[in-house]
Amino acid sequence: MYKQIVLIPRSIIVAIITATIPSIAYGAPCQQINGKANETPITFPTCAVKFMTQVHQTASSRLDELLRQGRELADAGNYQLAIRIYQQAVYLDPKNAQIYSGIAYLEALQENFQAAAQFYQQAITIDPHNSNFQYGLGYTMAKLENYQAAVTAYRRAALLDRNNINAHLGLGAALFRLEKYNEAIIVYQGVIKSNPQNAEAHAAMGLVLLKQKLFPQALAALQEAVKLLPRDAEIQVKLATALLANGDTNGSSAALELASRLKPRNADIQFQIAEIYQAQNNVKAALSAYKRAAYANPDLVEAKLAAAEILLEQQNYLQAIIMYRRIINRNPDHANAHYKMGLALKNRERNREALRAFETALTLFEEQDNSEGQEKVKTAMVELEN
Repeated sequence: MYKQIVLIPRSIIVAIITATIPSIAYGAPCQQINGKANETPITFPTCAVKFMTQVHQTASSRLDELLRQGRELADAGNYQLAIRIYQQAVYLDPKNAQIYSGIAYLEALQENFQAAAQFYQQAITIDPHNSNFQYGLGYTMAKLENYQAAVTAYRRAALLDRNNINAHLGLGAALFRLEKYNEAIIVYQGVIKSNPQNAEAHAAMGLVLLKQKLFPQALAALQEAVKLLPRDAEIQVKLATALLANGDTNGSSAALELASRLKPRNADIQFQIAEIYQAQNNVKAALSAYKRAAYANPDLVEAKLAAAEILLEQQNYLQAIIMYRRIINRNPDHANAHYKMGLALKNRERNREALRAFETALTLFEEQDNSEGQEKVKTAMVELEN
């Protein structure tokens, strides 16, 4: 049955692709250390040591001092001041591509991807044959959702250094986002051939095969990934998707339960789990997972909206009102939340409050020039009056 109606939730795709885009190079590939954002390991600026050592070999005393200050500030997490120090260093050594790359890295750490891309491009102008610079540019372009530019940069990085596995994985991810699935498969096959123990490549291959509805092959790829990393929650979620696609609901649920135990406080993982439970029509489990996701990350409005929608469908209007109120408290301009709040209030016969919610929703939909939203609110208001 599931082979005919399988749906890969969008959040699964986004999470998988984000996971397969490599960390940013800071002059040289960096080692992941303890520093986490939403439980996902991030690359930290201590990898600048090699970069600094290279520059120090030819640095003047003033340049040497600026680079030392910049490194200390970066290590302390004061990225903006570190960038200003490095920009002073650029004036002293304007042809040093490593400094531009270092600034790009710090901008990317702050999610200033447009600025990061510009500095990587400056580094590449000076040294176009550096694989790490091309790799960093590919990463920032992928983050900017300019996947075609990301493909170009990752390809160059991979050609310049065929052993740069991260560049190959990034290339495959960007091709996936461009829906060039056959090309992505070729890239992942190359990674697996040279690195058969690379679980990330097997998992990414599994997702591509799922998109092509090659469900048995996708399951085999993901099972291989699980063998290599049996306690990786993200891979377990992907495995659950493949098992569901192959009609194994029980196996899918077991993989989801394991993923949930492995990462109980990871909002993204819990949200993905909820979506798969919903695809299984396991509404109770989906609601619990959405609530866990919302608790883990109060700013994850999608989780709250999904939970509130289930509560509304279950006619649990009081709990739905509570959930929509939480959404509105953090997102007061969320027109649809006001509209759904109005529906829940109406069903509790709290008509005066419902009318206020509908009026707010109508105003917001008008500001957004959303004619469809306006029409549904007006219909609800007419029904309320009657």
